[in-house]
Amino acid sequence: MTSLLKHNLAIFAPMGKNICTFCVVLAFVLVACEASGQYTFDMVQYDDAAYPDNPDIGFRSAAYDDHYFISGEIKHNNADVQSYDMTFRCSDNTSILLKDIDLKTWVPTIPLSVRSDAYLSYLAVVNQEWNRNQVAFKAGSFDTENKRIIRVDLARNCLNAYLWEVILFVNDDGQTLPFAHGWFEFPRGLYQELFTKINVVSFDKYAPCLENWVDPPSKKIKISQLRKIVITIDITYTDQCEKMYLLLGERAKKRKEIIHPVSFNAMRDLQSDNTTFATFVQPGLYDRSNPRKTQLGRIRHLTSIQMSQTTHLDPSKTLHEIVLDYEDDRHARKTKLVISGIDFNDIPVLSDQEIHKGWQNSMGWGNHSFYENYDQHISIDPKTNPYFAYLSDQNDKWLDSHTVGIDGPLMYFSDDQKSILHLSLLSFERHAIVAEYVIRLSKKKY
Repeated sequence: MTSLLKHNLAIFAPMGKNICTFCVVLAFVLVACEASGQYTFDMVQYDDAAYPDNPDIGFRSAAYDDHYFISGEIKHNNADVQSYDMTFRCSDNTSILLKDIDLKTWVPTIPLSVRSDAYLSYLAVVNQEWNRNQVAFKAGSFDTENKRIIRVDLARNCLNAYLWEVILFVNDDGQTLPFAHGWFEFPRGLYQELFTKINVVSFDKYAPCLENWVDPPSKKIKISQLRKIVITIDITYTDQCEKMYLLLGERAKKRKEIIHPVSFNAMRDLQSDNTTFATFVQPGLYDRSNPRKTQLGRIRHLTSIQMSQTTHLDPSKTLHEIVLDYEDDRHARKTKLVISGIDFNDIPVLSDQEIHKGWQNSMGWGNHSFYENYDQHISIDPKTNPYFAYLSDQNDKWLDSHTVGIDGPLMYFSDDQKSILHLSLLSFERHAIVAEYVIRLSKKKY
């Protein structure tokens, strides 16, 4: 029985036998629907008064509708195939249909590379769940009677297993802008069923850390078990942190979510434990009244960058790893950032003005990117995805990136030969870019 139904039963119980009989029948119908592979859920939206820290304010369609969604439904198409239809019903008597989508690809999956290590399996699940994965369905990949809608985004946000979002986009004067944004609770029974099928392990084993945030223990990461170094690559690099990052894309609309410092002129100004951001709170809202502390002073001084050619699960595939070493102002805290399993074929060639279009990913193991389209989404299998990224201290013990205030890397090449790599670090909730480095590979092709 859904939590919403339990709440309604509690309300109606004192109102008499007939109402209670109706509720029992309704409960039976809903449970029967879930047993047959059909699930319904309510939708929530917020106007500007209820959500004043919404970063889309000023960056959305003039026709933005904060009462557009009514309810949603998920229907299983075939008992033998993980294919579902997802329908969102709207206030203008239209609906949005995402047909034949593979919902299991949004659910945390333990990579094969860490399955034998209980600690890394735990970290992989935690980091996949508590990092955003927003997937875009472009025109032609969804059905709706509202022909203004040109894109539908389905997001598993980063607050717990069941909190999801859907965002609709329209074309306003050549710009793709949000038209409606709804929040909903993904059916719990279905989520748990998908998790168990994918991982061949009971959801109950991981439920405490997926349903509520639990600070993971800090243990030593044995990186040698995760990949093999083939060769160290000769590089030179420059630290660009005395510059200010460009306020483009997500950074433009989220500038207001940076609480401290109030004003700053360089990324270096953000490399302080005094830096705070708006916190992301349930069911998926930014809240400036609840400042999120960081430990960004840990990356104040870059001491080295090393790049290696690596192999992972597939020894025939050449990948890359970047390791950055830092220390704070007092030389007391040493921090290492490892970004591994990088496929240079995935890194685009862009101009500096297109930095917001760079390849980006979150901290963890086997993760999907923060933002991708559905074709990209289903092409990535977290079980075999070689990518991983983590922070550790001077003893190689894992550090929580959420506590430090780093969400992950953003990268692009600025030359067609792919010899000049721009590596930026995204802050907590990607509100800002807190570091940028230009890495020049030797002329030898790797």
